[in-house]
Amino acid sequence: MGGSSSKEPPRPEPKPEPLLPNLWREVEFSDDAYMKLQEEIKNHKPHPKASTTNILIMGNVGSGKSSFLNSVLSELRREEFNSRVQSFETTRPSAGTSVTQQLRCHKFIDKIKIFDTAGYELGKIVKASIILKMIIDGEVAEGSKFDDILKTKIKMEGDQIHCVVLVISIHNADKLDPALIRFYEQFIGMLTEIGVPCQLLVTFTDKLVEKTEDLKDLYRRRDIKQKIENVAEKMRISMNNVLVVSNYFEEMKINQIKGTLLLEAVAQMLTAGKSFQERM
Repeated sequence: MGGSSSKEPPRPEPKPEPLLPNLWREVEFSDDAYMKLQEEIKNHKPHPKASTTNILIMGNVGSGKSSFLNSVLSELRREEFNSRVQSFETTRPSAGTSVTQQLRCHKFIDKIKIFDTAGYELGKIVKASIILKMIIDGEVAEGSKFDDILKTKIKMEGDQIHCVVLVISIHNADKLDPALIRFYEQFIGMLTEIGVPCQLLVTFTDKLVEKTEDLKDLYRRRDIKQKIENVAEKMRISMNNVLVVSNYFEEMKINQIKGTLLLEAVAQMLTAGKSFQERM
């Protein structure tokens, strides 16, 4: 009698490990490292060629730009606010619009200025690129309304920008409008030509973890790295210039893990800005 034989079912393809063996950016999560970052930023001194380090932060509506500024404000003034999360903007934008309609300057620390631009509407990209170049060159005064910048015939005096930060949400990273991607690519190319450092800030990563403790592995998450690599390649920006954060949103109190990621991002921006100042 012939014995019946049965084939083994095909084995499923092994899934890649969710965590990379190594961090793609080294970040230390400890009380000492957190306090060291606090002190480093609060005691920041620009290069002697500049009186302040000026950072321009920009992003499309819903990118998390304003939430990042609120979060940094809360961290740098934690003692003043008794470690409570603060907000300097109480009005939230409606769909497709931006609260910020003028060049605003946030001076959280004496020697650091963070300039905030309006969220980009695709219909105004050409106009935006002209305005941004003027801002970077220090030809736009703080408080200037964006609609008025190209109308004025008077040369304004502003602050030269030492580092530019583009903000995107991790959720929209693979859904960005192709026209916006092309704009960012051309804009980054222009920055490269004039030597101004540019960094990509990725927000809303807290939605990808179950608990705050898991944020320590953001720079080891394979899925996050792959998603960011895809958009960074399209924008032609190096992964060395990518920063990942989790903004405060519904929290009442600041915490060390989120704070470390936020402060590490600011420290990297200041380092890039100071390096540019040395070459001015």
